[in-house]
Amino acid sequence: MENATPGFRLVLAPLHGVTGLAFRKAYFASFRGFDACVAPFILAAKVKTSGQKHLRELEPERQARLPLVPQLLGDDAEAFVATAAALAGSGYREVNWNLGCPYPMVTKKGRGAGLLPHPDRVDRFLDEVVPRLGTSLSVKVRLGLGSPDEILELMPVLARYPLVSVTIHARLGIQMYRGAVDLDGFARAAESCPHPVAYNGDLRDEAAFDALRARFPSVREWMVGRWALYDPFLPARLKRLAPDPDPSATLRTFHDDLYALYREALSGPGHVLSKMKEAWTYFGRSLACPARALEALARAKGFADYEAAAGAALADGYRGSPAPAARGR
Repeated sequence: MENATPGFRLVLAPLHGVTGLAFRKAYFASFRGFDACVAPFILAAKVKTSGQKHLRELEPERQARLPLVPQLLGDDAEAFVATAAALAGSGYREVNWNLGCPYPMVTKKGRGAGLLPHPDRVDRFLDEVVPRLGTSLSVKVRLGLGSPDEILELMPVLARYPLVSVTIHARLGIQMYRGAVDLDGFARAAESCPHPVAYNGDLRDEAAFDALRARFPSVREWMVGRWALYDPFLPARLKRLAPDPDPSATLRTFHDDLYALYREALSGPGHVLSKMKEAWTYFGRSLACPARALEALARAKGFADYEAAAGAALADGYRGSPAPAARGR
């Protein structure tokens, strides 16, 4: 597999509303290091009544070059099986169940991390779903919604089912994406898990990554999210790949590709510029431009204003990885 390094794999984390189809295409065309990615979740639905509209971004022929794993959110076994069947029919061999989304609008409905305190519900769900799946299944979890003991109570349930892997974000749901990761909690959870474990949480630089690999030598898969968007050259550095000879030009190409893809897929400057400005909140951190350049970009109302502001911000080029104050996946 391209970019594969013996001993470990890097996977792009799903960032809902950010790492969609257009973003993945532009990102993977410019930046190296990742071996695969997990798509932002779609809500499991009874496909026959939904018209399959929620599956459009996952059509295999439209994807970027890296292997993609669709992620489903939901607690309805029938809807999950139906959606997974539609994905299997498109050629996907694995789906991921989201047990980690921390947003209150999700957890209050008993979905995502809201299921972590309820191992009995997870057990009933998996008991209904697993025998009927036409794909293999992986799960993405947190250490718990409110307590790291929750993942330890859940692990005996997960052990009863043939999961491909368990990705553990080393935070609680109530933390959202704030505060330090709990490495002791991750260690306890990983030790209690009989399935292959992937690590997720604050992989922000080579030093942090090397320290984690030394502490958790059995972990072979590492999921990187926001830090790979703050500095898109980070995954290549984690893989010890040769440096990009002109990172400023590569960033400009990425921006131009993403802008073109959004203009093709979306209607009107409002929608396009909203998506572009959201992307700038990530990769803009690695640029050398002054704050006023990003402020001018944020004020842009039309395409011409935006293009002028973006060109000025990009002209100062790549600065490097942002300071570690920014926390994230």
